[in-house]
Amino acid sequence: MTEQTDRLNTALAGRYRIERELGAGGMATVYLCDDLKHDRKVALKLLKPELAAVLGADRFIQEIKTTAALQHPHILPLFDSGTADGFLFYVMPWIQGETLREKLNRESQLGVDEAVRIARDAADALDYAHRHGVIHRDIKPENILLHDGRPMVADFGIALAVSAAAGGRMTETGLSLGTPHYMSPEQATAEKEITARSDVYSLGSVLYEMLTGNPPFTGAVAQQIIMKIITEPAEAVTKLRKSVPSNVAAAVAKSLEKLPADRFESAKAFADALGNPAFTTMDATGANAAARTARGVSAPVFLATATVALVLLAVVVADRLRPAAPVLHARLTFALGDSTPLLIDERGLNLALSLDGSHFAWVSGATTPRIYLRALDGLAPQPLTGTENATGLQFSPDGRWLAFIVGSRLKKVSLSGGPAVDVADDARQFSWGDADVLLLARGLTNGGLWRMSAAGGTPERITKPDVAAGESNHHWPHLLPGAKAALFAIRTTVADFDSLAVVTLADGHVTRLGILGTNPRYVAPGYLLFGRTDGTVTAAPFDAKTLRVGQPLVPVLENVPVIRGNKVGQGGATAIAVALNGTLVYAQGRTDGQLVTADRQGRVTPMAPVTRLYADLRYAPDGKRLALAIFESAGRTSDIWIRNIAEGTLTRFTNDGRSDRPSWTTDGRRLAWRSRSDSATYHIKWAPADGSGAGEVLIPNAWSVVFAPSDKHAYVTFVRPVTGGDIDDVALDSTHRSTPFARTEATEHGQKVSPDGAWVAYVSSQSGRNEVYVRAAAGETGLHQISTDGGSEPVWAPNGRELYYRGDQKFLAAQIATRPAFSVVRRDTLFTDAFVTGVNYAAYDVSPDGKTFVLVRPAAQVQHPIIVFGWLDELRERMKQSVKP
Repeated sequence: MTEQTDRLNTALAGRYRIERELGAGGMATVYLCDDLKHDRKVALKLLKPELAAVLGADRFIQEIKTTAALQHPHILPLFDSGTADGFLFYVMPWIQGETLREKLNRESQLGVDEAVRIARDAADALDYAHRHGVIHRDIKPENILLHDGRPMVADFGIALAVSAAAGGRMTETGLSLGTPHYMSPEQATAEKEITARSDVYSLGSVLYEMLTGNPPFTGAVAQQIIMKIITEPAEAVTKLRKSVPSNVAAAVAKSLEKLPADRFESAKAFADALGNPAFTTMDATGANAAARTARGVSAPVFLATATVALVLLAVVVADRLRPAAPVLHARLTFALGDSTPLLIDERGLNLALSLDGSHFAWVSGATTPRIYLRALDGLAPQPLTGTENATGLQFSPDGRWLAFIVGSRLKKVSLSGGPAVDVADDARQFSWGDADVLLLARGLTNGGLWRMSAAGGTPERITKPDVAAGESNHHWPHLLPGAKAALFAIRTTVADFDSLAVVTLADGHVTRLGILGTNPRYVAPGYLLFGRTDGTVTAAPFDAKTLRVGQPLVPVLENVPVIRGNKVGQGGATAIAVALNGTLVYAQGRTDGQLVTADRQGRVTPMAPVTRLYADLRYAPDGKRLALAIFESAGRTSDIWIRNIAEGTLTRFTNDGRSDRPSWTTDGRRLAWRSRSDSATYHIKWAPADGSGAGEVLIPNAWSVVFAPSDKHAYVTFVRPVTGGDIDDVALDSTHRSTPFARTEATEHGQKVSPDGAWVAYVSSQSGRNEVYVRAAAGETGLHQISTDGGSEPVWAPNGRELYYRGDQKFLAAQIATRPAFSVVRRDTLFTDAFVTGVNYAAYDVSPDGKTFVLVRPAAQVQHPIIVFGWLDELRERMKQSVKP
């Protein structure tokens, strides 16, 4: 025997003698004992010590007296209760029979008459208890014993006793009652007031299983079952078993109504309906139930609290007495270890939480990033082989796999071991939903969202960006429960920030939600979370059935880094992960950067110690000054600054909070930049670089400018509704004549003029993805492709014989020959790209002597991740407080 058994035997000496252990759950251990006083076999259930310590012996014994008084032929009586060496226990008869669960495991389905008889007898027991003020709260096949075929409801009232002994504070004890398949919707949403109609629902679920072979709602994991209980109508039993009489089908349907008021008013009424051949409802097929669900489920869904998380943890049970793992209401720093800190980089989301909240995964490592996995109840991080250079992590719904992206390839790795497996190519982001459905956001070649199986196969297009409306791509998909619809973000060429939308997968119908934000996700029981441009995470009510977003929009987290790119908002991955049980993990800090220089081997030298949100670096022609944009107020404002490189000083050049994308005239005497107007349109302004004059509009309705060597004309990016980004050659005289230079149905941007003015490099999506091209400034009409595997942000070397650009996580240099004709001699990889990227505009520059690059190195001031238990309580409270009475 174990040490605990020995202690218990000693404590019970003279009263009970333990023969053997019958089973153990998270809440109690069950022993077969000899009742020495009465010379009979009994079942003794010993509450776990930690639970006993929370409940307190006196209160528990006092409350359990109510159940001890129950005397009914279909209720298993309570013989005894008490304390033993600090343990709490209660004693029941030992029934030499089987549980209904064991019978169902053996027979799957019961005869209709037998199933109805068992249900009616159990309902009789429930009615008796309800009339005595006792609600069972945990009706399930495991708690119905069959003694000579006669059902006896076991553990009657124990749930109430434990709950009352905890003072009703089940969340604080970490105990949650109920088993997932048989929970009523009000139990699933953890409502404080549980009535007799909850037991009616649970008994209806048990009868449903006796008749059909399965409970009303099933799923691969407990969380899926819970969501179905809350949101979906049960399928009519007659669809699964035609021999079920209409009155029985109608009674079952009524017992399983979502709203307690729509169920039978008592267990007796349920039993009577089962025995009355004339009983009927308006429709026993489930159609009316579905309609009533559509009308009524929104209330419990939107009012469900964070204690749903507690229930979700509780329902993963191996036996009839297993409780929830304790859920704390706490906010803690999640220390990952000095050797494996969370990597915050510019490629995407680098943290993930399993849906059951049991495991956390993150990317760590500056040289060779890889995924590490840690159980929340463990200490040692486990590196996952085959995950080098991974980003965009996500657990499978069943928690058995972890999917991630390397470059643009989607992979998955089993958490039980084995090599990483390729799933799909050209995947930028993805969502793994129910029924193993994957939804991919792909590159510009295959722009839009695509559906496929997580097992592999050919992706099927769901959405296509509306180019005429200025859409450039759809990204950050998030599948809603059931994998029939998905949230996503729309990237446009005519706005700096993404807008949120929802799509139904069956027909590809897209509905814009009218919200600016990024990286949307759904959190049960009814919230939309998304990143905002000021570094906050914002929530809004969202109905996953009707796909409608509500009001208000409420900030719920602050200073959460929005990763990817140096423009806050567009394209950002918000560094949070939420489990279905309400546990939240998030990173907090700012994705600031440090000004650095790097040589051709990527060796970095800091230029300035202060970290800020730097962007759009541009050397003056003399190499003595550096113009740049600095974003402030969490990215809401930006201005142009000039750094004196020799002196190390930084001087503000604009002061309107609306300026970025600086560009020098070739003589270095003036500085131009992009300025946002009150109407959210953009103009190119310029002013003397020494600050002696006010800025004035140079080119209206334009996004960026690069001056030709003569300063008599410039190459300007315009954003147009139909063609997207275009590059025009604009005369800098009184006519401002604009001549098309690169104007196609694709998007062109990022123009750079060669030092001699003869060639213009730019980025175009005409091949289906961004590539770097070069065209002659005049005369020759040929187009020369520089990059071969995707490219962006071209910058000419001062000698004009090299063109630098960014590829897939690397900096490259293309050796250029212009005589006798333009050609690319070779392409060299210089160093790994671990620096802040630009948004349609180069974020780096090359020094006039051609020896160094000036870049922004991510220097995120991000602490260890923060883990919050019971976060849905906070979310619900914030939403509640924000609603005006």
